[in-house]
Amino acid sequence: MSTAPAAPRPVLVARPAGRGAALLDLLHGAGIPAEHHPLIHLVPESDEALTAVRSLVTGGGCTHLVVTSRTVAEVLGHFEVPERTAVVAVGAGTAQALREVGILPSLVAGGTGAALVEQMPPAPEGATVLFPASAAAARTVPDGLRAKGYRVHEISVYRPEPVEPPVEVAVGLATGGYGALVLTSPLIARRAAGHGVHASTPIVSIGAPTSAAVHAAGLPLAAQAEEPTDAALVRAIQKVLAAAPGTALPHTPAPDLPKEIR
Repeated sequence: MSTAPAAPRPVLVARPAGRGAALLDLLHGAGIPAEHHPLIHLVPESDEALTAVRSLVTGGGCTHLVVTSRTVAEVLGHFEVPERTAVVAVGAGTAQALREVGILPSLVAGGTGAALVEQMPPAPEGATVLFPASAAAARTVPDGLRAKGYRVHEISVYRPEPVEPPVEVAVGLATGGYGALVLTSPLIARRAAGHGVHASTPIVSIGAPTSAAVHAAGLPLAAQAEEPTDAALVRAIQKVLAAAPGTALPHTPAPDLPKEIR
């Protein structure tokens, strides 16, 4: 009597709570079994923080509004941004999130904070940046812009808090129960490393800052998405899953980039 082939191991998507549905839909549409189990959730800061951001913008207290994540755009919501204020977004996803709340970006930088700093020109006289971000955001953007001569106001508008996965998920992660692990921020990478990731589970990251965190945590990286989008993540996952069983993809060298949160 022949034994039925084992079901394929699902892909574990470790995006923040409430953020996994779109990627899961794409994976399922591609015929890839996948589960979403967050390791963090994102909590808005006080109303006072949001009021401070909006007041600075509408009152002309900044020449540039720099938004580095979809979460910041969603937390800020719709408010009137004066035409004289340049809105700078990091990545196409952040730019789209801004448009969805009625804020039109003036500049869409590459998908990392380092790319944004590189693309910003030296500060003209009196240039002031408002940088609403995560409480755990990297120093890349504010420090880099200050080095270019900008005055930077930093306001924390949300913070990440840890989420403990179900016991069976933690056990599966540590014992090889997943066919791949998808990581979309340095903080999530560190959380996954803290739980333990089995050597047979290839890790796919959304971009260079997350890849750097994977390496810093002592984990091997199987693939990095070619751009920080869900579609690119799916392509990277497909390549990893197509690799011959029992073989590893070429080890991706750790990029010399600062850690950031998306």
